[in-house]
Amino acid sequence: MELDIQNLSNNAARMETIRRNSEAAQAMKAKAKAQRIAEEQSKKEAAAAPISEKDAEGYLKDILRMTSLFDRKLKFILNRDLGTIVVKVVDRQTDKVIKEIPPEELQRLHRRMKEAIGLLIDEEI
Repeated sequence: MELDIQNLSNNAARMETIRRNSEAAQAMKAKAKAQRIAEEQSKKEAAAAPISEKDAEGYLKDILRMTSLFDRKLKFILNRDLGTIVVKVVDRQTDKVIKEIPPEELQRLHRRMKEAIGLLIDEEI
């Protein structure tokens, strides 16, 4: 029985190369996944970050300019009690409110819920 030492060492070298390539591929996949997760997280943080008043005014001017093409106008009102912006869609000819976002009923409900929570909880942590 004859054993081919040369062939065995070549096979072992090939197997080692395959193992290293596999580990490298796995490391690259893990790195790419980590980068995707980091990018998604930064996008979420950027979306959740508050914008400055100056930026908000610029955005509002752009929106108002676009809506001037229609027979409607938008009114943006800052509700300081709730910390939200209320948008009213108004007919240009009749100056009548067509739609309010969020609706007045939801604003009242939100206000009442904040008051009820304030009665239950005395301090903010």
